[in-house]
Amino acid sequence: MFKRIFAFLVLAFALFGPQSWAQEPVPCTSNGGMTCTFSPTQTTNTYQFGDGSRLTVQFITVLTTFTLDVTVSHPMNPLPLDTKEFPANTVCVQYPSNAPNFCDQYDFTGNAGGPNGVPVKNKDYKGLITLTLTYDTLQTVHNPAFGHAPGDIPTFTEDILTIYSEPFITDPTMGGKIPGLSSVVALDEPLTESDSGCLTLTPTNNPSEQKAQVEVALKVANGLNNLACTGTGIRDKTARLSVALTDPSTGDFISFPPLKNVEGNKFHWDSKAGLNEYDISTEGLPDGRYTVTVFSSKFSPQSASFCLLGGSFLSCL
Repeated sequence: MFKRIFAFLVLAFALFGPQSWAQEPVPCTSNGGMTCTFSPTQTTNTYQFGDGSRLTVQFITVLTTFTLDVTVSHPMNPLPLDTKEFPANTVCVQYPSNAPNFCDQYDFTGNAGGPNGVPVKNKDYKGLITLTLTYDTLQTVHNPAFGHAPGDIPTFTEDILTIYSEPFITDPTMGGKIPGLSSVVALDEPLTESDSGCLTLTPTNNPSEQKAQVEVALKVANGLNNLACTGTGIRDKTARLSVALTDPSTGDFISFPPLKNVEGNKFHWDSKAGLNEYDISTEGLPDGRYTVTVFSSKFSPQSASFCLLGGSFLSCL
């Protein structure tokens, strides 16, 4: 009796154990480049590279199973940039691991039916694709841009940047959305003006309504002393803002959580105070440390932090 039960267990393990494991595709493998498998149940993958950069590719809906390869090429500045989209003297962001003046360009290929084997919209996936790139750099970024060369076009014709985070001591992160995959690169545009900016955050708790907000006050001025935040403020219509959830111990980027729309989610000019103001609702945000980064064509990115615990603000250590 014992032998029959033992034999049955061995047979069951042979039938169900290895086969069930084999049916699960390995999401990412490395062989020269980086290859990841996407499927209806695996819609997001992160490509981690030896130079410290990582690229996350997120589909809204995946209809078929396909693989995507990302290889890093190293063209030199000047890159083939559309001058109508990118101003003169735009360069790639320099990584410390690169030789001087060489870039890190991320190129997509795959086993699907699109150009270079990339997946086809409405056949392999639906909706826009979100790309998030974290990279290492020692250079001062003036005005960040996320260059995209659509299809088989060898020229970067689009700036897809919608979100950007530059914590104080860790790697910057940029993100954007595209309808299809080809090549992308982190860029740095020159400033249109030689202004300076300083950033202050004023968090408020409202226990009665169980709501909390952060008022971002941005002062832009010529020759502004950032430490004292002095000078006559000027209006900046190009300023944009991102809020990133960051690791409380390292400051590393975790995610860009969705924000509730408050007053159109844009900067408003307070002419009396000389400030560009932006209200952030923290409704729905998980507890943690957040980095607010403001970027503009007038000054280099500025960052500040706030922390949430139980939906209320506390001092960030």
